[in-house]
Amino acid sequence: MDLAACNRTLSSSHCYSLVGCTLKAKRTKMLSAVTRRQLRRSSFNTIWSYVKYSTAVNVKPDLVNLDNSYGSALAAEWQQAKPFKSIPGPTKLQVLRGFMKGGDFHGIPFDTFINLCRQRYGDIYLLPGMFGQNTNVITFNLNDYEKIFRTEGPYPVRPGNEIIFEYRLARKDDLYDEGNLGVAGNGAQWGKFRHAVNPVLMQPRNVVLYIDPTQRVNNDFIERIREIRNPSSLEVPGDFLGEIKRLAFESVAVIALDRDLGLVRNKAAVPEATELFQHLQYFSRSFYDLGIKPTIYRYIKTPTYRRFEKSMDKITHICAKFVNETLQRIEARGDLSQVEGKSVLEKLVKIDRKIATIMAIDMLIAGVDTTSSVMSAILLCMATNPEKQEKLRQEILSNIGPTEKFTMENMKNLPYLRACIKESLRTYPLVFGNIRATGQDLCLSGYQVPQGTNIFLTSNLLLNEEKYFPKASEFLPERWLRSSQAEDISAKNTNPFIFLPFGFGPRSCVGKRIVDLQLEITLANIVRNFKMEYNYPTENAFKNYFMNTCVIPLKFKFTDLK
Repeated sequence: MDLAACNRTLSSSHCYSLVGCTLKAKRTKMLSAVTRRQLRRSSFNTIWSYVKYSTAVNVKPDLVNLDNSYGSALAAEWQQAKPFKSIPGPTKLQVLRGFMKGGDFHGIPFDTFINLCRQRYGDIYLLPGMFGQNTNVITFNLNDYEKIFRTEGPYPVRPGNEIIFEYRLARKDDLYDEGNLGVAGNGAQWGKFRHAVNPVLMQPRNVVLYIDPTQRVNNDFIERIREIRNPSSLEVPGDFLGEIKRLAFESVAVIALDRDLGLVRNKAAVPEATELFQHLQYFSRSFYDLGIKPTIYRYIKTPTYRRFEKSMDKITHICAKFVNETLQRIEARGDLSQVEGKSVLEKLVKIDRKIATIMAIDMLIAGVDTTSSVMSAILLCMATNPEKQEKLRQEILSNIGPTEKFTMENMKNLPYLRACIKESLRTYPLVFGNIRATGQDLCLSGYQVPQGTNIFLTSNLLLNEEKYFPKASEFLPERWLRSSQAEDISAKNTNPFIFLPFGFGPRSCVGKRIVDLQLEITLANIVRNFKMEYNYPTENAFKNYFMNTCVIPLKFKFTDLK
């Protein structure tokens, strides 16, 4: 997900282009290990001026496909716009002081920080970068979003993955090269990677590959709930978020690695599974410190960066090991080219072994914390809205049944299930929105914003505003139903650029279909087995440190249905 963003889901403010810097290293078709080490030791400015290997690929807008009148209108707007430097915003010193102990921004959630600056500077402002980080434009204007998306070109530049990019080019093995950077890439290198994985991950017919493994994991989760809940109160422990995280990890891993790792059952876990899970947790926690807050890790390897690097080493090693084991299993069945892939990983391995390994890693680092955060939000919304929960339960029992297996056929007609998930994502959005670099010079909110400028599109911070969603404080899945007669709350006429949980366009979340299915099966399986309740306050249930995380004890009460 941009869930996570999960895919969403990653650091957002590194510099991707610096003017006047040159790289004297020889351009080669592939980076040798020596060159990678030299690049890592060289100045950050030097690395990012090397366009061929930078995530700051100079992407040209797709002007051929732009309507001529629209392009002319954009050019005319640019001529009349105010200069870039006149965009309001805090100074570098104000940002630095603000994040220090005692400052206005110290310790506050990221969304609070963004909204605080909005109160001070308006719906568009500059957030200056420091210590090699890039200056970003923050905009709350939906008209700006349309311009950015319509002009982003065939290879949209999505800043925010620079820390992964740097790490991957610095590795001493040959897993990564200029054509295989996974989600960290941009431009043609990213386009090649997505072209390879899209047929496996984005084709609707391949959803059948996810159903059975996802269902097995969820059946284990149902038994785990019965095992850990209090026999008298029927409540699960307050640290139930940890169980949800293990469910999310196992649900992604069973597809990405084609392995049942045993963490949901909390017993008989595959060796290294717990270690992989723990390092993924640290990877997620480090992004706010290394990607948002001012940091000098590019000049000095800070303890935080060293722990991040160690976690990435472990994640890469364990994932590569599991992929190799899968490859051996496939080869044992016969000629690799003749074996029909029975899982996502098998299909990816048949395309390219490197791509399969990198995609497995990217699915895990982008999908585990994002999925667990979204799932905790969904369960909290359903547990505190019993009438909506009962309506959903009747839909599930009517279309699937109390114990029947989930299939492609019986999951087709579940509009209220999908509406509940959408409304939960609106109520507790995962991240602040999307990130892009402008594909051409644009006038945004009356200001000239040059091509290649990083933009934070903060659409998710608008989801709880009455201006866009009437009765925004109420949980109303009905607003998402096409058949809804309640025009006063319907989302049918909502601006299409405000609700983008999986991103937009070519760079939308590659795992969208997998995440959709996992959320649907998990929620459906729970409501057909239990009546859920949550009998505690829900104020300030989530805090946002780049990604929303539940911070209240999730002591759900799960009562078996008769």
